[in-house]
Amino acid sequence: MDERTELLKRIEELEEKLRQCQQREQELEALIEEYNEVMKKQFQVFDDFFEKLGTTKMIDPLTRVYAKDHFLRLLSYQHQRAFEENTPYTIFFVKTKVSENEREKALMKIGKVLKECVRVPLDSVGRYSDDTFALFVIGVGKETAPNIEERIKNHIESIGDIEYSIAYKSYPEDFMDLEKAILDLEKAVA
Repeated sequence: MDERTELLKRIEELEEKLRQCQQREQELEALIEEYNEVMKKQFQVFDDFFEKLGTTKMIDPLTRVYAKDHFLRLLSYQHQRAFEENTPYTIFFVKTKVSENEREKALMKIGKVLKECVRVPLDSVGRYSDDTFALFVIGVGKETAPNIEERIKNHIESIGDIEYSIAYKSYPEDFMDLEKAILDLEKAVA
């Protein structure tokens, strides 16, 4: 009987290990499925990006800076990279007020001078809305941002009589949540 009891006990242990292995297998399969979904989304993002590469969906035809959607994709990528590499960057919003009769010409000039304020292609400039531009400057934290703000002001003022407002936030000192930072900047220049 003793040997039989030992065998039964051993069988129960093995059955328990088998159940644990089957449960672990199910967990791993669920993780693989989740990973596959994430990879599909990543490939879709790359497909969307390359589909628009070099098209007017990427560049605003009037100002020749990035269109809003493309700029926001670049900004999102930069935010993720800054988080992973622990590097600072600063987002600037510039809202302009130009007279209606000189509107197109003024917006073209503003786009041009804003690109001169940053290190293209390292930094980026985008047309965020009809009269608002957005910039992000890599490697610039809160202590250096006022210098960039001053450079932007000087370049815009060199164009002529244009009313404008500027706001900025630096990562990681001023924000961690990118969406909230964008909303705060929209309000700040409104």
